[in-house]
Amino acid sequence: MLTTRRTAILLSLTTLAACSSGGDSNDSAAPGDNGGPPTVSDVVMAPAGDITHYGAVTVADDAGQASDLVGSFHRLSSGVSEDFMRTMLSGDTAMCQVQDDGVIDFEEISAAFVPTVPGIGKSGVSAGSAIVLTSPDGTYATLEEQPAAGFLFYDLPDMTMLMAGSVPAGLQVDVPGSSEIPAFAGAAVPDITTLENAEFGGGDGISGSTTFTWDASDDPGAMIRIFSSTAGGFFLEDGVTVTCVTPDTGSFSFPADVRAELGNDFAGSAPLMSRIVVNPVQVDSTFLYVIRESFR
Repeated sequence: MLTTRRTAILLSLTTLAACSSGGDSNDSAAPGDNGGPPTVSDVVMAPAGDITHYGAVTVADDAGQASDLVGSFHRLSSGVSEDFMRTMLSGDTAMCQVQDDGVIDFEEISAAFVPTVPGIGKSGVSAGSAIVLTSPDGTYATLEEQPAAGFLFYDLPDMTMLMAGSVPAGLQVDVPGSSEIPAFAGAAVPDITTLENAEFGGGDGISGSTTFTWDASDDPGAMIRIFSSTAGGFFLEDGVTVTCVTPDTGSFSFPADVRAELGNDFAGSAPLMSRIVVNPVQVDSTFLYVIRESFR
């Protein structure tokens, strides 16, 4: 099932795939500063360790109404620190990534948030035939394994619509597992406060100096995700995409090194803005990020 937002992104990907190819690029992690500009750290590659796989299941709403469900699982090109994987989306630090718009990543397919690991390559793997989300009232949704544009992800079956209304409380995720991914049973979907009054200075786009604002929440570990690309996107030879996740303090501006990567003449399209809350669940050498997301 593709929402209007996801359909538009997938159409963009189809055009991109016809003319370019690429892989993941490095993230930059930055400590948050309670609303002040984050200081960019020099960590561009996740520290080595024993975690070899990770996955994400994201449940999203748009203005409080259920809008997106997506899952994906990955094999990391090298092992990553358990502590880093547990804390990278804990809400304590900001992380930004700028990459060439010709690089096709999962974020081009799905508007719903799927995290990447800084500086570490990945390849999609199966976690079983279907992922089941269950509410206190019974089965809420079943996500089936589907390939698209060279990616492997989990989505509602074709012609299946997401239930109308708000996302129910008390959702849990069950992953059957495979030869590479262990089973996960009853992984809790976090609660979230609907994102409200998300602004980016008016107009139809952003620049490197844009200040993003929103109503901050008290959700434990909440972060704000911002995604934009050069206006005109894949029609330009020097287009870029920029993704940041930042502590939920109520405001954010791009750090100096991100502004430098974007360039003085960066003109970005109207951004996707969302609040995310992440429940990291570990089984053996695999992390599952159960993510609740709320779009503006």
